[in-house]
Amino acid sequence: MVLRPGSYSFTVGEDEPVITVRAEDAVIDCSGVVLCGAEEAADGRRGVGIRVIGSSRVRIVGLTTVGFQVGVHVLSSTDVTVEGVSATGTRTKSVNALDPDDPVNWIDLFDKAGWRLYGTGIWFERCQGGTIRDCVATDGQNGITLDKTDDAAVLGCDCSRNAGWGIHLDRASHCRVVSNLCASCARPGDQVQAAGIAINNGCHSNEIVSNDLPGCTHGILLTARYNEQSNGNLIASNDVSGAAHSAIQVAYCDGTRVLANHVRDARSGFYLAHLRGGCIRGNSIACCAQGGIVVDHGSGVEVVDNVVEGCRTGVVQAGSNGASKPPTDCRIADNVLRGNAVGIHLEAGRRTIVGPNRESGNATSLRVDEACIGTEVL
Repeated sequence: MVLRPGSYSFTVGEDEPVITVRAEDAVIDCSGVVLCGAEEAADGRRGVGIRVIGSSRVRIVGLTTVGFQVGVHVLSSTDVTVEGVSATGTRTKSVNALDPDDPVNWIDLFDKAGWRLYGTGIWFERCQGGTIRDCVATDGQNGITLDKTDDAAVLGCDCSRNAGWGIHLDRASHCRVVSNLCASCARPGDQVQAAGIAINNGCHSNEIVSNDLPGCTHGILLTARYNEQSNGNLIASNDVSGAAHSAIQVAYCDGTRVLANHVRDARSGFYLAHLRGGCIRGNSIACCAQGGIVVDHGSGVEVVDNVVEGCRTGVVQAGSNGASKPPTDCRIADNVLRGNAVGIHLEAGRRTIVGPNRESGNATSLRVDEACIGTEVL
């Protein structure tokens, strides 16, 4: 099916699609087609440019949507491909840049009833398989969302300048997010959860690889409620620079592997909270205002073979307060710690193994506080 090229403007209601597709084994060629929402106010944009529902092996090619709540919505479908599509200028939640503490700046990563009302460029919901390739989803609230969707891939897309999340996974497993650009996805506020890539609530065994994430609030935010963890995910070979908060933050997620990422000029390089069995290996972290790698609570975390330089503290182990146990049975070894104010600071912990590490130019090599028990230094 080939749609006639041209630019078309529509006034649509809340959640109302301009085009609905129900098909199998079909190609919808939208090259040269531009669908525009008529609402100019960013927080009042409504409707959906195109909705694919209950379909299999459909391919949407070349479409441009501007100014809807959702540009492309793929619902309850299998192996749908969205390729070369531009879905920009979606509904955007207001921002008060003059007052970072204004509640309007908060966005809710955990409450689906809240975030499903945000704008999204391309949204796969309750799907199996599928590919989003070489698409543009910029200048809105969120770029691309995989929601209750398994075995999908987001490849080579531009999800920059969104006021929430560039790419968002919620209850999505066995997905691949590879070689995307998510630049300047940010909101004001000290605790705000904007991120280049945000992954939360029951997301398992995903691969987040080789993405470029400059100038975001958080580069990658992998987190969950304590009773709905996201386990077994891989975060590898990503480039994160200029994060206002953590370049990579992982919390309440077991078996996470953080490998060979490049981080620089963030508040914190890696902030790792309540992990069990995580592996932090082969990363390069430079010029972070606070900790290069922070392990807060958790157990069995390995911090090995990383290069951390020019940070206030190279590696921090924290978490003595509260009901949770301090970090337990962690290992910090074979790292290069160079030019930090403190190389390693153990604020709390039980049975931590330290070293051997290679150090140079740190003002203090190792600081161990009284709250640590059973520390072994090699």
